[in-house]
Amino acid sequence: MKFFAVVALVLLVLSFPARAQVNTEKLRRADSTTGAFYSAGLSLGLDRGNSEFVAAAGGLRFDYARKGNDNFIVAQYDFKEARKGKITNKGFLHVRSMWGMSELLTLEGFAQSEFNEFISLKNRNLIGGGTRWHPLRPRGEHEGFGVEMYIGVGLMYEHEFYATTPDATVHDRLRSTNYLTLNAGGFGTASLQITTYFQPVLASPEDFRLSNETALVFSLSEWLTFSASLNYRYNSRPTLNVKRYDLQLRNGIAVTLH
Repeated sequence: MKFFAVVALVLLVLSFPARAQVNTEKLRRADSTTGAFYSAGLSLGLDRGNSEFVAAAGGLRFDYARKGNDNFIVAQYDFKEARKGKITNKGFLHVRSMWGMSELLTLEGFAQSEFNEFISLKNRNLIGGGTRWHPLRPRGEHEGFGVEMYIGVGLMYEHEFYATTPDATVHDRLRSTNYLTLNAGGFGTASLQITTYFQPVLASPEDFRLSNETALVFSLSEWLTFSASLNYRYNSRPTLNVKRYDLQLRNGIAVTLH
């Protein structure tokens, strides 16, 4: 009961505001094994009758790790179509390289490309880099409650192309990209992951994106995990005439093969 009380409290207090933004913290590998790793996933759905839709989602991932340097490439795509037409069509590709400078500091470089038809985002391309600090180190190989904390500070150049009418909307700007990640374990097979991003435009700090993802993850086996996540996304100046926030609650299963 104490465990579930802690989870409920964290979900209520720490689920801060995210929009058209990828949480790259959950893409990081949890172990330090060196070598090459591959993983892939695919899901298909079909409903007919009172509800009619088709859905497809898939992802690919490649990791290469050596002493002092981790690299990964991740691609994901999500599509859904109902009787009246498409309701989801989005995807992204993310590339990241990380160099460990000390026990407390990691340098990072990254690039990303994404699209989302339902916010008229034809493409968003960005490139950047920064530092990742480790004020609380990962817990050791022992039982009991433990917390990891990571703080990221960086810069990125962002190019956005929106298919708005009558004219297209294009943004080229420099953003500060910052995040705070907390990982809590020691609940048996369960762990709690909380990530918050803050990304203001340097030339106009009142134009910012703020996001949070809170996830509860259960390890069902060495290669199978189940997760429940709550996402809240906020954009102070959305390009289109849409709400400034999005709220999502999702469950999922992930399979990893080595």
